[in-house]
Amino acid sequence: MVMSRGFWYRLETALIYLLMGLAAFTVLLPFLHTLARSFSAEAPIIRSEVYIWPVRLTTDAYQRLIRSGAFWLAYRNSAIITFFGTITSMVVTTLCAYPLSRSDLPGRGILMTIIVVQMIFPAGLIPFYLTVRGLGMVDKWSALIIPYALNTFYMIVLRSYFQSLPRELEESAIIDGANDMQVLVSIMLPLAVPVIGTLTLFYAVYFWNQFFPAVIFINNGNKQPVQVILRDLIWSAALTSQTAGADQYARRAGIEALKSGSVFVAAIPMLMAYPFLQRYFIKGIMLGAIKG
Repeated sequence: MVMSRGFWYRLETALIYLLMGLAAFTVLLPFLHTLARSFSAEAPIIRSEVYIWPVRLTTDAYQRLIRSGAFWLAYRNSAIITFFGTITSMVVTTLCAYPLSRSDLPGRGILMTIIVVQMIFPAGLIPFYLTVRGLGMVDKWSALIIPYALNTFYMIVLRSYFQSLPRELEESAIIDGANDMQVLVSIMLPLAVPVIGTLTLFYAVYFWNQFFPAVIFINNGNKQPVQVILRDLIWSAALTSQTAGADQYARRAGIEALKSGSVFVAAIPMLMAYPFLQRYFIKGIMLGAIKG
């Protein structure tokens, strides 16, 4: 019996969907495991009984997070830092990428060389800290935003996309009387929405997950972002467990559940934002990689 061509096509499609489904489940498995641990009781975690489904469902880990007075304040701080940091970074990246994409910019080659060299050979931590301190930004949110406003790689991606757009679009707008800023805002940016959406997501994820810069530059506990506060909560729980008289395994399980809950809580904003920007994700990177 000769199999029809349509049968082999359907079989191939089914196998592709099956393999992609297995790959997606493999990627999702660590997330499901962490989420299950955060909702599980102490004893099952110790006995390694928790896999991708909670055992003896409980919300103790999340109650400990919510009861922390600094938790919601830190959440607000991270939201503010992420909002203003992302806006600042996108403005700086755009205003840097567009001029560098123009072939008639004087000294463009020298500027690009300087930018690429500093990307490969960044300044050391001590000179960087002394510079930030000299600018009076220590213990201010600006220390987490301004020094990190420009990611060189993201700027190059956006510059490459601007270079890929037809030069005639800009020339026709200039003939109609538009200046450079009007060309950028009215023509270039609407065409670059996929790339801009992708870079916005990247910047937002970076600013939301900022940890090391906050540890270095922010000393005021009321200004620290959520990542630092979650670290402090875990350390506090670990210290308490070491000095308490409860069973060692139960103490350790409580800490592990708190860690899992902290990971999930810290990821919620990005999980909520990603579906709205996901359609730009692959398209934006591919468009930005057309020309070097």
